[in-house]
Amino acid sequence: MSTKTMKQRIALVAVSAMGFGLLSITPSNAALIAEAVDDGTVVTKTGSSVCSATNDAGTALAAGATRKSSAAGFNIVMPIGARLIIGLDSLDSVEITGPFAASELNFDGGDDGAVAQSINSKGRIVIDDATGTADDEFILTATAVGTGTLVVQAAGDGASTPSDVTTNSLDITVVASCSNSTVSVAGSFIAIKSTDGTLAAATPTNVDTTTSADSGNSLYAQIYLNNAYGAAITTGTLSVSATNGALVSLGNAIGTAHSAGTVSVATITPDGSDLLRVRPASFLTTSTTVLTFSHNGTTVGTKSLTFRGEVASMDILSVSPGLISTSGAGTTTGFFLYQYKDSAGNIVTGTVPTVDASTVTRTVPTVTGEKAPGTSAAAVTGNLVDAIETAIGTTTAGVASFACGSSAGKSTVTINHVNAISAATITKTVELACYGDIDTYTVSTDKASYAIGEIATVTIDAKDSAGNPVFGSATMGSTGALSAGGGTIVKAVAATDGFTAGKRTYQVQMTTAGTFNVVVLIAGAVTKSATAKYVVAGDGSVSNADVLKSIVSLIASINKQIQALQKLILARK
Repeated sequence: MSTKTMKQRIALVAVSAMGFGLLSITPSNAALIAEAVDDGTVVTKTGSSVCSATNDAGTALAAGATRKSSAAGFNIVMPIGARLIIGLDSLDSVEITGPFAASELNFDGGDDGAVAQSINSKGRIVIDDATGTADDEFILTATAVGTGTLVVQAAGDGASTPSDVTTNSLDITVVASCSNSTVSVAGSFIAIKSTDGTLAAATPTNVDTTTSADSGNSLYAQIYLNNAYGAAITTGTLSVSATNGALVSLGNAIGTAHSAGTVSVATITPDGSDLLRVRPASFLTTSTTVLTFSHNGTTVGTKSLTFRGEVASMDILSVSPGLISTSGAGTTTGFFLYQYKDSAGNIVTGTVPTVDASTVTRTVPTVTGEKAPGTSAAAVTGNLVDAIETAIGTTTAGVASFACGSSAGKSTVTINHVNAISAATITKTVELACYGDIDTYTVSTDKASYAIGEIATVTIDAKDSAGNPVFGSATMGSTGALSAGGGTIVKAVAATDGFTAGKRTYQVQMTTAGTFNVVVLIAGAVTKSATAKYVVAGDGSVSNADVLKSIVSLIASINKQIQALQKLILARK
């Protein structure tokens, strides 16, 4: 077949009462086709429209798009009696198979006359525009249930027996009716959305943007009900029910958040793009609900949702002491991690807490909420800096920082969280510490002796000038070093290696027998170096003396057994 432009393929035009509109029109015929639709030349009554249009991959083709044969393939489903306007390029021909009848061979009323109809050697209808000087159109009507094909032949390739290949053929299935009122579970879509601007109408999908909400918030479900041909369901009853007392309401306007519901079951006549709003029976405690969507009694899908309750308590997860005489952001800033729980002990989210001003001291003059607790791990941002954010990493916990006065010590402050719904204030006391940098340090090993191949744990214990554990973000520094005789350090010392509660650990794998020391050097401290002694035993082989000793012991044991046996025999005589 000759290479031709897409315009030189078959184009199908159909009128649909179900939202498909014109399947295809060429620009030069747009006015003519519109006029034909307006005066009723093309049948538009229910049951005479195209049911669906897809490519070979099963993807629905958008309404109003040009319908032509192509490498992607083109398939339509239409009911008996439906009429298609066929656009045929000048000098092209089309072979028709299946339950169809061609008529109105000069449908476009062009000056070059009507297309010609004949039967080829295969007994098939052929429509030929061989004498025309312009594109022409005719009507194709579905006459019975079945399948058929339109195969186009390009100009100059022979008019009677075209080759049926994907790029020049259109496949048609004729059904009794489009069954507009029967829902297709596979072809329908339900997606859960939040109120963060995701309610706008979009491409229908089953992908949820969220399935949980904080206390006081509703969740929404976008519902697209379709029949087997991809047409919107606009009749019957759409019903949604919710378990555990959740309240629902239904509306036809996707994109507009309607009023909250007061019942657990709601019904509506669908329009093909409907919106559900759902909220829990109570915002005070965490609850779950299962939504069931159905149309005329047929279950279309279910969704499981979680509504988090109000904060009933706070837990402090960890505290990192700050460096004395620091305020605001810095690598020396102290911080703590916290989380919220509802009355049933479920972890919930909420806003950052505030500090009770009456509890701050010279030791801890300010506390700042940096990150609210979340439902998924997130990076820390805000008043903290990279070094601390890196130390925390991503976390679901809340994060707060605090400043330190000029004196080392501890201070207990009270933090508050106010619930948005009940206005109840939840309080929690937390002991915060402010310490100095490394002044003295010692080093120790977890055992006094090791075998070759064993891994030793080496612990550095660092303290400030007052004997407190060093502040939480103290590090080994750029000149910090550790050396372990008779072994290999598993992970080399790095300048950013930090201390937790004043301690830092390393691992050493023992490789050589003997007596050795581990040595630590941290610049800037009063302690210049620290050492710890340990022994590494040999490879575990047994000496000749050990073997001889074992043989002697075995002989002695055998002799004792013989003596005992002799006594037993004498006793029986």
